Amino acid sequence: MGGPADLRMHSDAPVRFFTVTEANALIPRLEQLFRRIDPTLARLRELRDLIDDAESYWGDGLVSAPAKDRDAYADALAEQSDLERSVQATIDEIHALGCELKDVGRGLVDFPARIGTEVAYLCWQRGEDRLGWWHTLEAGFAGRKALTPEPEPER
Repeated sequence: MGGPADLRMHSDAPVRFFTVTEANALIPRLEQLFRRIDPTLARLRELRDLIDDAESYWGDGLVSAPAKDRDAYADALAEQSDLERSVQATIDEIHALGCELKDVGRGLVDFPARIGTEVAYLCWQRGEDRLGWWHTLEAGFAGRKALTPEPEPER
């Protein structure tokens, strides 16, 4: 992923600046995408443990391991590859919304925005029902500051 000051996760994607209202409107979709990816991430953790265990146990001798162990290892590697592609497809869907996924496990998403005259990020973490935070490009999550409410339009 890009560094803290990167405003583009993909060089061919134009930077979109979000209002709080626009970013809040995407939260239900982001929650849906994270719910979809959760079981895949859990299974990937299981597979990585199985693969690590097999590699630790057999080491370089894995090629001479019993056929059932070699087959199980090969199946785990293939499933891991498939699931990684699935996770990447979901990450790509998140990026296509114009926001930046900072941490898939925590569900941490930044939305490029202008706060006053400053280019910054609106910051949302999974489980929050709305945006309530922002930070400078350099500060990251640790430097989050509370958003002040947007003024209501005059009637």
